[in-house]
Amino acid sequence: MKQLRGRTAVVTGAASGIGLAVVEAFVGEGMRVVMADNDEEQLATHADRLSAQGAEVLPVMADVTDPEAVESVGRAAIDRFGRLHVAVNNAGIVTGGNSWEIPLPEWHRVVDVDLWGVIHGIRSFVPRILASEEEGHVVNTASMAAVLSLARLGPYSVSKHGVLGISDGLRAELQAMDVPVGVSVVMPGMVKTGMNPIGTVPADVVAAHVVDAIRRQRSYVFTDDHHADEMRERLEAILAAKAEESP
Repeated sequence: MKQLRGRTAVVTGAASGIGLAVVEAFVGEGMRVVMADNDEEQLATHADRLSAQGAEVLPVMADVTDPEAVESVGRAAIDRFGRLHVAVNNAGIVTGGNSWEIPLPEWHRVVDVDLWGVIHGIRSFVPRILASEEEGHVVNTASMAAVLSLARLGPYSVSKHGVLGISDGLRAELQAMDVPVGVSVVMPGMVKTGMNPIGTVPADVVAAHVVDAIRRQRSYVFTDDHHADEMRERLEAILAAKAEESP
């Protein structure tokens, strides 16, 4: 998808962190953006700021765990801009603790946002992208935790593994339909955001990768080399186990 100017995108988790950086990168490319988030104050603040700078943005309050709320975001994109070309399913949260000790409500909270939020986005945004009958792209934000399970991040790792899996499945489905809609899954490492203040990678670096992934049809997007050795060891161990003869 080479031409971004004049195209319409939806970004969830758009009021902070990676989501906000992606919105800013998109409007810098001349795109029109529907900003979805459940933080009303921050959403309004940043939408007003970008609008004052001449950007075409539409803020929509939405909780991605609610499929009807996500559906309303898709409708708003069409009502305001006529067509939808790009969807960035980015909203996410994290919690920590030993897997057997994390309370079930916390398991549900993380999985509902990090995995079901992506599922709801796919269900609401992909049909509208297809209806445009133009080039399109879906970007799902996962994490290095999609390919490397880290201790004390059970719900987050489960969710991000799921995001990787559903992204691969969606890509295969769209390819089978022979439509010009790509799918990228973004797997950042230690990004500096409100959710991870000790991170070292700026959110705008991730956003630049997102823009590049859309342009160059990158299926798997790593934004840094954090945990690269551990990831490689895990994949090599899996391949080695597959190669072993059965008893």
